[in-house]
Amino acid sequence: MNGQAIWSLVIERLKQVVGAYAIVLVPMWVMFIVNKMVLFGLWNIFGIVPRTLDIGSMAGIFASWTMHDNVPHLLGNTVVLLQILFLFGLFENNAYRTIFKLIVGSGVMTWLLGSALSIHIGASGLCFAMLGFMIGGAVFARRWGYLLACLVMGAGYWLTIKQGLMPQQNISFAAHFGGLCAGLFLGANSKHHYANIA
Repeated sequence: MNGQAIWSLVIERLKQVVGAYAIVLVPMWVMFIVNKMVLFGLWNIFGIVPRTLDIGSMAGIFASWTMHDNVPHLLGNTVVLLQILFLFGLFENNAYRTIFKLIVGSGVMTWLLGSALSIHIGASGLCFAMLGFMIGGAVFARRWGYLLACLVMGAGYWLTIKQGLMPQQNISFAAHFGGLCAGLFLGANSKHHYANIA
């Protein structure tokens, strides 16, 4: 790979980072503002209701990551996603497709594992799915970029995982654990096959 090809790849991946921020963070913030100012909180009723087959719960599998109860909830997930989306943009061949798979995977696992008659909202399931993907990719698929990221940012990530997997009131253990499991599975099967670039 020559210098020009490397530079082109870097530019392409940095554009992908910006795109990942746009497709994840912008909808989260826009829907939070619209929900508070226009919908008066009604958007959040479409969260995931485990093992319920109504249209709202099915929509929640795909959209619950855009639903947040308050500003601290939104900010907490935003800070984590700012870091992880940057890594996804750098290391994934198609970050957008991977993010979509993780949204659906974490949503389905939350739907399967959550307590009956509860509503699960927020992007923390996606955050844990992305963390799981990085760990699964590093450990099982030998994705060296993710291994390096896990080592460099390890202390903070491991603390996040440890705290997120401890049952707490008003915190969705099912979303955290389910997202982590979905991410581990997808990450373990994410080995890249790189073509030689002359």
